Amino acid sequence: MEETNTFPKPRLRGKQYMILTSCNTPAPFSWILGQSRGAIRSMDEFFKTAGMKSAGKVVCANAKNKKELPKRTMKKIERCLK
Repeated sequence: MEETNTFPKPRLRGKQYMILTSCNTPAPFSWILGQSRGAIRSMDEFFKTAGMKSAGKVVCANAKNKKELPKRTMKKIERCLK
């Protein structure tokens, strides 16, 4: 990044990103305890600095015993990609 007087100049303008995060904590507690929210907040800050826009955020909670991605999560991902 090119340094300016105040902040680095964004180099990835016009590009989009999607965040997919997974945690072992069950659904309401993952948000309350900040398991998913903390990771999403940190990545949002990074991509915002780079000049990118969010296409969506998907959280797969209680993923410890799951072998496949749930259909509900797949639908959320498909909506973000449209």
